[in-house]
Amino acid sequence: MGNGGLEGLRVVEVARGMAGEMAGMVLTDNGADVVKVEPPGGRSRRGDAGFRVWNRGKRSVEADLATPEGLRVLGALLDGADGMVCDLRAGTVDRLGIGYDAVQAGRPGLVYVAVTGFGERGPWRDLPGHEYVVAARSGRMTALTAVDGRPVAFTPTPVASFGAAMLAVQGLLAGLHYRERGGGGQRVHTSLLHALVTLDMTSGHGHRIHTVDTSGKVYGVMPLAFMTARCKDGVYLQMCSRLPHQFRNWIRVLGLDALYDDPAYAQMPDVFPSQAALDDVVVAVRERMAQRTRDEWLDVFSVEGVGANPFLSPEEFLDCEQAVMTGKVAEVTDLEVGPIRQIGPIATLSDTPASVGRGAPGLGDDRGGWATPARPPAAPAARTPAAAPTYPLDDLVIVEAAFAYATPQAATLLAEMGARVIKVEPPTGDPSRRNWRTTYTKESPGKESVVVDLKTPEGQEILHELVAGADVFLHNFRPGVPERLRADYDTLRAVNDRLVYVYGSCYGSVGPWSHLPGFHSSPNAIAGPGVLEAGSGNPPQNRTFGDPTGALALAAAILVAVTARRRTGRGQYVEGTMLGSLAWAVAHYSATGDGFERPPGLTHHQRGLGPWCRLYGTAGGELLVCCLSGRERAALTAALEAAGVAAPASGWPADGPVLEAVFAEAFLGRTAEDWEGRLLPAGVPAVRADGIDHFDFMLRSEHMRANGLAIEDDVEGVGRIWRSSGGVEFASSPVRLASPVPLGNDTERVLAELGRDPAAIADLAARGVTRVVGQGLS
Repeated sequence: MGNGGLEGLRVVEVARGMAGEMAGMVLTDNGADVVKVEPPGGRSRRGDAGFRVWNRGKRSVEADLATPEGLRVLGALLDGADGMVCDLRAGTVDRLGIGYDAVQAGRPGLVYVAVTGFGERGPWRDLPGHEYVVAARSGRMTALTAVDGRPVAFTPTPVASFGAAMLAVQGLLAGLHYRERGGGGQRVHTSLLHALVTLDMTSGHGHRIHTVDTSGKVYGVMPLAFMTARCKDGVYLQMCSRLPHQFRNWIRVLGLDALYDDPAYAQMPDVFPSQAALDDVVVAVRERMAQRTRDEWLDVFSVEGVGANPFLSPEEFLDCEQAVMTGKVAEVTDLEVGPIRQIGPIATLSDTPASVGRGAPGLGDDRGGWATPARPPAAPAARTPAAAPTYPLDDLVIVEAAFAYATPQAATLLAEMGARVIKVEPPTGDPSRRNWRTTYTKESPGKESVVVDLKTPEGQEILHELVAGADVFLHNFRPGVPERLRADYDTLRAVNDRLVYVYGSCYGSVGPWSHLPGFHSSPNAIAGPGVLEAGSGNPPQNRTFGDPTGALALAAAILVAVTARRRTGRGQYVEGTMLGSLAWAVAHYSATGDGFERPPGLTHHQRGLGPWCRLYGTAGGELLVCCLSGRERAALTAALEAAGVAAPASGWPADGPVLEAVFAEAFLGRTAEDWEGRLLPAGVPAVRADGIDHFDFMLRSEHMRANGLAIEDDVEGVGRIWRSSGGVEFASSPVRLASPVPLGNDTERVLAELGRDPAAIADLAARGVTRVVGQGLS
């Protein structure tokens, strides 16, 4: 608690997993009073690093919700609460009688956020909603290839749980914003599957399709520009020289710039004339990279403008200077286990800074009530039905001057909740329109396109006029650029002192890496997932988590600042980083201290985290078993015995390689489908993990359509496609769906709103300051 942006907000948390608990972590870091309701004896696995980190700053109330007395304790808390976050399974919620319909009576202002695993509709809604079960059943593990060649690999980084946590925060704060505008309380829902929709940058055609066309030309971006390169000392570097000038710098430094003498290589790294040509260049680059050590290359690349990053473990991330200088490291005093070094706040806020104070609560350390006197439940203001808000955020105006993916996607998430987003683009448009057209279909829906050349004085004046009437300004320019464009914080604050000014970056505005180019691969390498995803003893892996995790966290931070402004009347500077966002997803791996259990790492063969949570081969197909509680483990051994698998003579081992070998042999006796059909009804989280294409599932499956997460759309230059959409569901309103618009689609209309007449608009377009629909590129 403290004077953060959410000071005065009171939230009841009934959560047992990472998604619900991390949502509460964001809230309490930013000043909210979060009371965690725990079952008798406490939440299972209280001794884990995850519990110690995700529950910092909260208070604990012990209550048996299966009893009238426990429900009375919960009800007393809810009487004075603004919101509730619940991530229990739907069946458990119904059995306990703590769903929204059961608790909202007499509490018209309560915003209730439900977090599920697979959504609330469709054939898979009742499957166990654990991170790894969702990853397996959605085919996410089939999108990876294991080091031993198996077409399925276990992915340990809990990005879906992280994403669901950020969506839950957004849903809660957007719901409260709606309530304060007279809309009343409501039920809000998100899920780990909703989070995967945001995390997976796919749109139907798939921007990672390798073949360009029938001529045989191929993309070289992933195998070359984002190469994981072995250096002379055997240490790996993650390359991120994505843009043409960065790639050219790299090729020049390697002494391979003669390649550009051949016209066939003029479009490197995007397009190569054939697979063989791409393979030849990859081999040549790898040979040159092996001629210097990692640190030697980093020194050269920093001077020459080449994007490259070292691979760090999650623990090493907290020791790196960039993390420390950007406030991503916190020293927390935990009263039960002592000091813990762990991840810092999710974002920097200048006027209402987040504060990481005390550690996780002792069980039942608060016997009830709130830190401040109880207040009557909020009630909606009187308004006519026609005057009620259509969407939770439809009174917010966001001016976006950002490109690529992470930062623009944050605005898209808010546009889906109703915010008006005016995207200011240069005359040639956001580069994503040209280079990553299918990605653009996910980060641009719901936005108005206004072309303004910010390098001109007239363009800068137009930006200032837009900002004068906006609530949020959002950009991802590197340090120094906003000042040159007169779009820096001090300049725009003078235009609008209530403005929430947001910088979404890769590394942050300070520190030794602030000037370096950064892409999705950079935080993957530096924050730790690249090491986690590799498995013990293997080379690090490149996974595309950085952009969407950065977007999810930044959108949550924006709404924290908007909420703070409602209380203080002041705008402020907000800074979020892709680096810090992805580090949050692995915060339980990076925490260092004594007295708590650290999470297990991925096995060498990328099969899992140990015998109770791993992939097993069967008589047909791969089976994911995920038993994290004692109850689930007992259910598994009982189900195996019922299926005719005899326990070892000495009994079932508690853990370790002996148990893993016993399980591996047992599962070979039946197919994955057979095991799934036997284990799920017995209360064992176990599903087949192969036999489904992840991208096909995400875009075309019955389950996705039933949850409204796969929609058809017409996209300029691409055609009619299936794409994913939607992250949060509100009972009061639908998700706001819209298609991407052509470059300059809204220039004339928006300039007219600013008072420009047709002649003035035509003059600006003729001089290249703006561009309107139908105007050709010069």
